[in-house]
Amino acid sequence: MRVSGVVLPVFALPSDYGIGSLGKDAAEFIDFLAAANIRVWETMSVCHTDESHSPFRALCARAGNPLLLDLAPFVEKGVVTGRELSRMDWGRDRGRVNYSKVAAAKLAVLERVYTAADGGAGDPEFARFAAENRDWLEDYGLFAALCEENGGMDQWPESLTRRLRPAMDQARDRLGGRARFFQYVQYLFYGQWERLRRHAAERGVRLMGSIPYDLPESCCERWQDPAAEETGGDFLGWWRQRMAQAGGFYDFTKICRWVGSEELFAFYDAARPDWPQFGEKLTALRDAVPGALGRAGRDTRAFQRGFGFQAALRHRPHWYERDTVAYVGTCTDEPVRGWLRTLDRQTAQDVNEYIGTALPRDQAWSVLRCLWMSPAAMVMAPVADFLEMGSAARLAGGDDPAQDWTWRLRRGTLNNRLAQRIARMNRLFER
Repeated sequence: MRVSGVVLPVFALPSDYGIGSLGKDAAEFIDFLAAANIRVWETMSVCHTDESHSPFRALCARAGNPLLLDLAPFVEKGVVTGRELSRMDWGRDRGRVNYSKVAAAKLAVLERVYTAADGGAGDPEFARFAAENRDWLEDYGLFAALCEENGGMDQWPESLTRRLRPAMDQARDRLGGRARFFQYVQYLFYGQWERLRRHAAERGVRLMGSIPYDLPESCCERWQDPAAEETGGDFLGWWRQRMAQAGGFYDFTKICRWVGSEELFAFYDAARPDWPQFGEKLTALRDAVPGALGRAGRDTRAFQRGFGFQAALRHRPHWYERDTVAYVGTCTDEPVRGWLRTLDRQTAQDVNEYIGTALPRDQAWSVLRCLWMSPAAMVMAPVADFLEMGSAARLAGGDDPAQDWTWRLRRGTLNNRLAQRIARMNRLFER
């Protein structure tokens, strides 16, 4: 089956409150994708991130990001008013996330929600959620509270990083209320995410998450179990557990690993798990080294990596195979229009001859057309390329690290005319 998809992190959705959320704007984006006959939305990761705000730097891989919660339900319940929200400081630039301001404002609102709900006391649904997720939720709540109190785990007292009982008991006594707050926020997040996921399923759109091959050293899972390694003990058993957890969030999961300058992928379909084949791909990811990517290299396609310095011809669409998942570029690459401006004269000429045009207004869509007409089973492109945006829409990897993971769409950018143009391309190339 030939399908197409888009890459857009949830935080990059338009919103009145500083950051994209799981509410109306996300549902409307899914409606846009359905109208364009796009069947996959890669949200990247929606996990609770560390202070870098990178979707690949999870504070806890099983916890959702509190900053992505939609506030509209709490307005409807009378916990906070729309006027109060509009007066809060969410940051001035609607095209960028100001994480410090968003975090301060949104956590203040969520604290009011928590207080109004009496900390979840007497709520049978919260009690059920806490019981079903006991294996991670209690530790996560304390971990998040400790990070809030002390910063990253590398700044904690050794007695806490080693989970020594006296220090843990003192932390639970001191931070028990705050830990429960973070647990309750997860209850809210899971509820909103499940509603969004149901809406996506009803509209025929599947959600894809992307996670790093290696867990961050300072994440909650490592704190719970410092020996948590896929190489220790049962390799496939460890990954079965991890994919079961990811399946609670996503229909597809993309596992990413950087090897030298190459970003390598493996894909897991929760609806059609093929563990022998998936196990081979995971092993290939694990064993890949610079200059010897093996099977992992054959499974990875990104158009931009087919041209220029260290180009690999397998990234050019005429070499794609029928089971390929192909991208315009990786999440740290520039949108097409910005990328083309970085190329030397000969490489730019090669690209223009390959896509059949040197006209700037046509180049982004010509690259998309090359991908769409390729044999690849699934083709993925960032929203910025459909909108023919330049370097300002780069998600990460630019000259200023402070701009990483901050770019956002402005409301009104996506419209029915664009949806119909994408739908025509999908129809023409049977996607």
